[in-house]
Amino acid sequence: MRFIFLLFISFLFVNAAVAQDKKAPTQEQLKELSRIQNEKYENQKKKEWDAYLVRVEADKLAKKQKKVADSIEKSKLTDNVKNDIDDFTKCSVQELPYFKVKNYITKLEELKSLDNYIKIHIYNKFRYPEFAIKHELQGRVMVYFIIDKEGNLQIKEAIGPKNGLILEEEAIRIIKSLPTAIPAKCDGKPINISYAIPIMFQMEE
Repeated sequence: MRFIFLLFISFLFVNAAVAQDKKAPTQEQLKELSRIQNEKYENQKKKEWDAYLVRVEADKLAKKQKKVADSIEKSKLTDNVKNDIDDFTKCSVQELPYFKVKNYITKLEELKSLDNYIKIHIYNKFRYPEFAIKHELQGRVMVYFIIDKEGNLQIKEAIGPKNGLILEEEAIRIIKSLPTAIPAKCDGKPINISYAIPIMFQMEE
């Protein structure tokens, strides 16, 4: 009787093990599943990249068309700014743009130079685009802009690495979000002044 009982218990264990083996995927099945998932991911990634390249080419074309369309306006603006910058070096009293910032502790207004303020601003506003991380886009973007006589910021252009449109867009977003500045002054007279700011997009290794 004991023998039959032990045989019955062994039979149950064997059946349970077989049933468990049927349910559990084998190493080969897991590898194949992983391969299929990777293949789907790579295909999706390629589709995203191809669509992005179309957008990059469309942006290049739009920039060329814009340059042709407003070349006269741009040349006038550039000449005005150039004159201001040339005159700036001849000023008896020079004042660079600055910002009025409220101190959250003292609640008092503080004056921050443009260089110091922009560094903090970029640090606080910086976001690495997920698409750029996914597709390993990195490099330096130079943003060229003007702070006009009213202290308003006007983006001229952003130049980044090859196919770096999404990085250029992010750099422009950061600089565009700057508040109105106290404009540069030449002998007490507000003037236009141009700047070039580098923003680095670098993925950690």
